[in-house]
Amino acid sequence: MHSSLLGVLFSLATGFAIACYYTLNKKVTHAGNPLQIIFWIFAAHLPPLLIWGVLSSPLHADWFYLLPGLGVLALTVSGNLFAIRALSLSPFSLMIPVMSLSPVFTSMIGIPLLQEWPAPTQWLGIALAVLGVLWLYAPPERPWDVFSFFPGFIRERGASCMAMSALSWSLSAPMDKLALRHADPAFHALFVFTGLVIFLFIWLTLRGEWAAAPILPEFRKAVLATGAAGAAADMLQLFALQNIAAGPFEAIKRVTSQVIALTFAYFLFRERMTTPRIIGICIICVGVPLIVL
Repeated sequence: MHSSLLGVLFSLATGFAIACYYTLNKKVTHAGNPLQIIFWIFAAHLPPLLIWGVLSSPLHADWFYLLPGLGVLALTVSGNLFAIRALSLSPFSLMIPVMSLSPVFTSMIGIPLLQEWPAPTQWLGIALAVLGVLWLYAPPERPWDVFSFFPGFIRERGASCMAMSALSWSLSAPMDKLALRHADPAFHALFVFTGLVIFLFIWLTLRGEWAAAPILPEFRKAVLATGAAGAAADMLQLFALQNIAAGPFEAIKRVTSQVIALTFAYFLFRERMTTPRIIGICIICVGVPLIVL
């Protein structure tokens, strides 16, 4: 019971940290070159991860780790790039719920790759999650016009980018599982984020992009805070999964992050909570737990 309570508390904290992470991402989308923004966000992950690595030493990894580790590295870059692009184009309250498509993509990818077919309740959850996301894009004056859902999603400039971000994260999940068969969690985290920082530093240097669009001074603290929030979410997720099963954790994390992110959208970005957005979020909060539980 004590372990389960700790798991629930850490799951709630993870959802809160993720909401903070994406809220700060929204704030720094116009801070400069997107690759520079990601570089500094990833760089801010390293100090707590280095401390974790030292406390977890000696670390272990074998040669079979390399391929999935590099796969997670590539997917992490693409997921963050798509998310920053989406948040720069569209309202925060329309983008964050799209991340709920990640467990949908994971379930669908598991069919051809792992021969894992969703149970009937999971199919219902998939249908509800997709319906909830599309419902967000109904016209406020016609919240029940089902024929407007998909065209509205297509017209929203950032929606496809956020869907690609969700797809990247869903692809990284099985890669993470495969990587952790061959390396300690602390080694995996350090490898991925150190590799990302080194890769982006070399890329930006070779292309001469450091001076082209430097991070604006007024955004520097926000960029570092974004990285700190991301590192906190990563660490809290680990602590949660040590005390609670993956299904309940994912359900609590997703629902908590959705509700808190939309609260931030209303109070920080002054975005209206229209009837379609409220309906869509309620449906998502029912659908996602059905997928992962």
